[in-house]
Amino acid sequence: MSKRLPAFLNYVVHESLTHSELQPPKERTLGVEVFGRKPDYDTNADPIVRVTATELRKKLAQYYYADGHDDAIRIELPPGSYLPKFHRSTDLPAVAEPSAAVPLASSPEVQEKPPAAVSVGADPLQAATLHRTPPAAPWRQAAGVLAGLLIGALLGYLPLFAKLRPTPIARFWTSFAGSNLQVRIVMPVIGTDWASSAKRPSDVSVSPNLSLEDTNIAARVAGQLEKSGQRYLISPAPEVNFADLRTGPAVLIGALDNVWTLQLSKDLPFVFQESADGRTGSIVESKPDAQVKPRIWSVDITTPHQRIGQDYGIVARYKSPLTGQPAMVIAGISSQGTQAAGEVVTIPSSLESALRTVTNSENFEVVIQTTAVGGRAGPPTVIASKTW
Repeated sequence: MSKRLPAFLNYVVHESLTHSELQPPKERTLGVEVFGRKPDYDTNADPIVRVTATELRKKLAQYYYADGHDDAIRIELPPGSYLPKFHRSTDLPAVAEPSAAVPLASSPEVQEKPPAAVSVGADPLQAATLHRTPPAAPWRQAAGVLAGLLIGALLGYLPLFAKLRPTPIARFWTSFAGSNLQVRIVMPVIGTDWASSAKRPSDVSVSPNLSLEDTNIAARVAGQLEKSGQRYLISPAPEVNFADLRTGPAVLIGALDNVWTLQLSKDLPFVFQESADGRTGSIVESKPDAQVKPRIWSVDITTPHQRIGQDYGIVARYKSPLTGQPAMVIAGISSQGTQAAGEVVTIPSSLESALRTVTNSENFEVVIQTTAVGGRAGPPTVIASKTW
């Protein structure tokens, strides 16, 4: 049997049992969830769902047609639908018994069988027993056993099914890119006109080893994009212009040293700010609820890198109103915040924890907090979030 069939059957049965009140799953959904296709794949050019459904209907028909399966619990996949139905064979319309007004002999193709011989003087109860329908209990037991075998077969294919279904982190990155467009990973660079070393001393928290750490994050992001079948290009921020950002999705790493992060995130619910004297970096709630004081999280960025004990960062995924393209911000006030933000989108457990606060909304922004030791960030914790 094709490995596609158990995975397909397992998925549609699970959907029917857990979401029977919903609309049947659509062809594109099945293509993505079961067969790992991209969300925008051409269903006409790649009819794997329709072909698998047709093959499954044939296999089910062959199975129930075989001897000994007359009273099994049946799984039926109606034509034109991907939501199965369940019933026993006894639930099917019964063949109508011939009317007493029409004798069986009236049909030349039907011959009436002579009644079974009964000896004279036989017990009437015994005679009646000869025409009694056999008890149905054994068949019900057989149906139960068969149902158990079917469920066992499905459970046996669960490991295979788990491998075929895209993981949450794969779906996250696939849905971000959403097309065959190239994703541009924009990295911060120290010492440019908009982040000069004269303004920010070389021993402050945003300077030492920043490029190395950000490169590590960029490499992990590139790995996730590659697993999702997406093309990417890594570019330093000073070499990227506005026209480049209008051609496709962008991942923006770092904040205070990345002009494009500051530019493309300025209208988000939470924004990065730097004090006029360059000593304090902050994340500020730019759109607080009415009559509520904006929340602010700050770090003294003149503190030596190794001594930063607590940092904050932002992870945001949204469609930029400036470029008209998907954008993702992975940035912290200092490098430890950026490290923690990078962990959110590249480590499955951290991503799942963060997404629980935003319910997988298309556009979201979360503020994360991390405790750092010796310049290395600890696990990220979501402390604020917004969706739109």
